Amino acid sequence: MSHDSLRQRHQRVLRRALLATALAFGFGFALAPFYDVLCEKVFGIRPSQVAGEVTACAGGVVAGRELLVEFDTSISPELPWRLDAAKKSVQVHPCAPSTVVFTATNDGRIAMTGRAIFTVAPSEAAIHLSKTECFCFTEQRLEAGESREMPVRFVIDDQLPADVSRLTFRYVFNPVEAPVEETDSVAPTHS
Repeated sequence: MSHDSLRQRHQRVLRRALLATALAFGFGFALAPFYDVLCEKVFGIRPSQVAGEVTACAGGVVAGRELLVEFDTSISPELPWRLDAAKKSVQVHPCAPSTVVFTATNDGRIAMTGRAIFTVAPSEAAIHLSKTECFCFTEQRLEAGESREMPVRFVIDDQLPADVSRLTFRYVFNPVEAPVEETDSVAPTHS
C-alpha cells in the first residue's frame, strides 16, 4: 500500500468520524425538545416546566377543596409478599401534607428484595404531586416472615385542574434479582 493511498484512507476515516460526531451532537441536541413534546402530547405532563411558572401552594392549604386519594396495590406472583395500606382511601386538601402507612409482609421462606413501581391516575395529576417519602424510591428487602411499616408522605399542589377530584395511587411490587451468593458446597475452580 502506497503512502498516498494510506493517507487518503486516513482522511476518509477522519471525515466519517467527524460526520458521525456531528450527527450524534445534532441528535442529542434535538432529543430534549422531542422529549418535551412527546411527554406533553402522550402523557399530558410538561417536564420542562420551570418552578417560576407555577406558584403552587403559595397561598397555603386550600381548605375549600377536597380530593379523594385511593390506593391500589398489587404484588408480582414471583414475590410472596403482601402490601396493605392502613386506609384504602383518604380525603386531602391541596397543599396539605398527608401521610399514609403501608405494611409490607414477606410470607415466603427466604429473604427477598422487591421494588415498587408507582403510577398515579389521572396522569395529568403527576406534575401536581410531590412525594417526600415513599417506599417506591428504593429497593426494599424483607427477611422471611418480616413485616415492615412504610409511610408515604405526599402533597398535591393547588394547580391540579379543577375537574380532577379523585386520584388513584397505584403501587406494583416486583422482585429484584439478588446476586447469587457463593456457597461452601460449590468450590471455586483453580488451576
